[in-house]
Amino acid sequence: MRITGGESRGRLISAPEGLSVRPTASKVRQAFFNILAAKVNACRFLDLCAGSGLIGLEALSRGAQSLTSVEENPRLVKILQENLTKLGYKADVICGDLRKVIPKLKAGSFDIVFADPPYASGLGASVLSLVEEYDLLADEGLLIIEGARYLPGCEPATKLELKETRPYGQTVLYFYQKAETIAR
Repeated sequence: MRITGGESRGRLISAPEGLSVRPTASKVRQAFFNILAAKVNACRFLDLCAGSGLIGLEALSRGAQSLTSVEENPRLVKILQENLTKLGYKADVICGDLRKVIPKLKAGSFDIVFADPPYASGLGASVLSLVEEYDLLADEGLLIIEGARYLPGCEPATKLELKETRPYGQTVLYFYQKAETIAR
C-alpha cells in the first residue's frame, strides 16, 4: 500500500497479509482527502479502527498537526507503530476497544474523527453514539464513518447531524458535524 498524497506521497507502508484488514481503497482515500483538503492541515486527527494506520498516516503526510490512532488488535498496533517509524512520524497509538477508549479521551480535542469499523460489526452506530456522548469534536469538527452502502443504526441523535454521504462503489463515507455548527 502507498501513501497517496502529501510529503510522504508514494511511500510504501506495511499491511498484514490476508483479509484481516480491509484497507480503504486509494480512490476513496484520495476523494476523502480532496473533500477535507483545507481542514486536514494542522488538524488534530483521531483514527478509530486504525488497522495498519493508512488513513492516519495519510493525514500526517498531508499536514495534520497530531494523530491519535485506536486499534484493538495488538498485531495491527505493532504494524501501525512500525509504519509510523518507517515514515518518521509520531502519534499516540492506543491498543484497545474503542468503546472503552473513547470515554477516556478529552472532550473537544479532535478536529477530524475518522472511523472504519468492520462493516458487519455494528460499530459504526457505537462510534456515532460515543463521539456524540463524549463530545470529542472541536467546534467545526467532523466525524467521518466509512461503511457499506447502508450503515444500519447510524442515525444522528441530538448533537451530531449527517451532513452528507459520499458513495464510492460499495463504500460510503458518512460525514457528521455538530448540529449547532451547521445551524450557524
